Order: sequence, then structure tokens, then C-alpha cells
Amino acid sequence: MSGGIGPIEPGEGTEAHESPRPAPRTPRWLRWAGRAYEGHRRAVLAATALICASGVAAGGAALYAARPRPAPYTPPAPSQVFSLTYLGPVDPVPAGSAFAFTVRVRTASGPPVTLERLSQSSGAMTAEVDGPPLPATVAAGEVRDLVVRIRVTDCVHVARNSGLPFLEVTLSNKFQKEEHSYIPGDRYAGDLSVALTRACPESRDAGTPSPS
Repeated sequence: MSGGIGPIEPGEGTEAHESPRPAPRTPRWLRWAGRAYEGHRRAVLAATALICASGVAAGGAALYAARPRPAPYTPPAPSQVFSLTYLGPVDPVPAGSAFAFTVRVRTASGPPVTLERLSQSSGAMTAEVDGPPLPATVAAGEVRDLVVRIRVTDCVHVARNSGLPFLEVTLSNKFQKEEHSYIPGDRYAGDLSVALTRACPESRDAGTPSPS
């Protein structure tokens, strides 16, 4: 029987382990291609972001340009903000006048309103502002008192009781000019009737022929 030691068999749990082999190196051309791709991808992303930002800016500019334009400012008509109020008769009546009275004018808002003319419609008498003279410009919130004189030019045809007589005015601001009529009210009508009756009593009409 020959003796000797043979090869040692690995026992359980004693399998042989091979040392790991080093990973193969990435070829240089592949590394270059990867870097080039990554740079290209970043450039594409940056360009895309720039395009999106430009699109948003262009869209905003288009919306801004297409927005509705505000309507140009148009102030109210002068007669809508200008008021004329009868205050009462002037006593004593100025010489040469049948009646004199005071009116208060006011501009509520907006640009100043100019009272260019004040008259009345009867051909038998005239009306004029005695003081201060016209034109009179009244600013917003301003109040002014004006004295108006009535002169009779034709007692035969004067209307002693004309119901609700009115005053005709010409108003203007820097945007428009307007013709308007104001009815001063019952007190004015009554005071005017008394003054005209005193200036042109009915006895003066007796025997006066009517115009043909």
C-alpha cells in the first residue's frame, strides 16, 4: 500500500474564490462621445428654455397690444354740471330797467364752464347781465352771483303773465359749446309779472290797435 498525500479536496463552505477581474476600461472614443452628447443635451435644453421664454414674452406682448384701448375722456355737457338759480329781485330797480334780479350760477364738476350769453325769448324786451359782465367763467365748485336787467322795448306786445318764462344761455367749456334754456321757477315768474305790469300797465294798451 503506497502512502502519500493527494490533492486536498475543498470541504463544505470552502469553495475556492477567484479574485475579481478589473472592469474593462471604456474606450476613449466612447468617453468622448458621451461627453459630447451631454454637452449637446444641455445646449438643447437651454435653447428650449430660451424659446419657451421668448414665446411667453411674445404672447404677453401680443395680449398687451390687443388689449381694449381705454375710451378717450369726454367730460359731461356744460348744461349737465352748470346750474342757474333765481335768488330774487334787486331793489331799487336800476334806472332804465323794468326789472332787475340776481341769479346764482355754479359749476358742479369737470372743466370750467363759461357763460357766454344770457337772454330771453320775448321780442318785446331784452335781458342783459349788468354785473359782472359776460363772458363769465365758473370753475368746478365755484359759485357766482350775477345781476340781470330786463328792459321793455314794446309794452304793447309784452307778455305780463307768461306762465313759466325761461332764460336762454350759451355755455361752453374747452370741449364743446351748447345752447340751453333754464326755467328759474314760479318765484321768478311772479316777480317778473309784477314788474312788467308796473312798467307797462294795461291802461296803456287801451285804444292801441293790434298789429296787422
